[in-house]
Amino acid sequence: MRILILGAGQVGASLARYLSKDTENEITIVDKDATNLADIARHLDVKTICGQASYPNILEQAEIRSMDMVIAVTKSDEGNMLACQMAHTLYNVDKKIARIRTAEYLYHDKLFSNQAIPIDFVITPEVLVTNFIKRVVEQPGAEQIFEFDNGLMQLVETKAHAGTPIVGRPIKELHEHLPKTHMRIVAIYRNAQAIPAYGDTVIKDGDRVYFVTKKESISQVLKEFRRLDRPYKNIIIAGGGLIGLSLAKFLEKNHHVRLIELNKQRVKKIADELENTLVLHGNASDQDLLTEEGIESTDLFLALTDSDEINVIVSILAKRLGAYKTVALVKRNVYKDLATQSDGVDMVVSPDQITTSGILAHIRKGDTMMAHSLRQGKAEAIEVIIHGDKHHSDVVGKTIEEIKLPKGTVFASVVRGDEVMMASRTLVIKENDHVLLVLSDVSKIHQIEELFEGYFD
Repeated sequence: MRILILGAGQVGASLARYLSKDTENEITIVDKDATNLADIARHLDVKTICGQASYPNILEQAEIRSMDMVIAVTKSDEGNMLACQMAHTLYNVDKKIARIRTAEYLYHDKLFSNQAIPIDFVITPEVLVTNFIKRVVEQPGAEQIFEFDNGLMQLVETKAHAGTPIVGRPIKELHEHLPKTHMRIVAIYRNAQAIPAYGDTVIKDGDRVYFVTKKESISQVLKEFRRLDRPYKNIIIAGGGLIGLSLAKFLEKNHHVRLIELNKQRVKKIADELENTLVLHGNASDQDLLTEEGIESTDLFLALTDSDEINVIVSILAKRLGAYKTVALVKRNVYKDLATQSDGVDMVVSPDQITTSGILAHIRKGDTMMAHSLRQGKAEAIEVIIHGDKHHSDVVGKTIEEIKLPKGTVFASVVRGDEVMMASRTLVIKENDHVLLVLSDVSKIHQIEELFEGYFD
């Protein structure tokens, strides 16, 4: 696929990094910052064009006429919209994706259509990140939660701890412990390496486990792998940006929330928008301020400023001062590694990976899938809707055991109407099923696309 990325900032560079791993993709990236482009060109096999991303001559220099897709993620919403408009009107590009952050544009559903501004998919990273953190807050003990089939099915990542029911025991005993719960372990990572999740595979302390289940069953399944974290009651948010403000609005209904913001004007603005949140003007790295606000009795500390350095530092400080659990929003890999290796940061949230997941479903063949990037882009979970057997019958009418998946790929679950079924060897795939697959090796994605080619557009 030929993909044109407009904007070489954090999101654009991250997308280029991820998409260029696929040797079947040809990536061109445009930005007016030559330094950003030079850095990308040093590390990635992509074509770079320096110039204004919404200028027709620059788009033509980037060979936009031959592109299958345009992804506009410059800092300007208006520039992104204009670029997509030209991609459609002047150059007949089939698929257009744009980052739009301004809420005033997002309020109007009809704005983004071929009759108005022709954008096929609008992405708002702040909304995606906010929703991701919401799900984690609602399920203490989960490292990540991904939704499929409009929320009917959840893919959950957790860390196994010694002394819990299933650790040191084979996976097959889970069904004895949870006889009425529909769940399935689909992937296990031990020392960063994927291992097969067979019935006789023994779960060990420290394993990263991915399982699928219904939303209402998550907490029950988590008990098998770890002592459940206590429900979050007292929450401190560091950073009153779009993500911090949105989370405060959501959490203040059922939690005691305090929000710390350094910008005095921003403090006044967000205080007017919040009803039950205490908004504090100050520096989140101020030890005295944290102590005064009862950091030692804080259940959850969310570091959500625009600075990776600050988020990591204040999370470590909050942990040392007694916060029960800390979460840091971190964009750059160097700080992700630092945060992951630190005992002071319990969870690292990567906006780039979440944003990539938001776009991924629109890059994979077909329009009827959901996809999520896992393990920093090394693995993937993908939902395919089986439309019918008009091309061949490699899938429809076959049992899962009869379907030849590439190595490292597993059927996780099948949703048929409103019925959720865990995948089993004897389950027969039918037309209109929603099938969830998990790939421990994302390089196998084209083999999956080929297998299901009769069901992709």
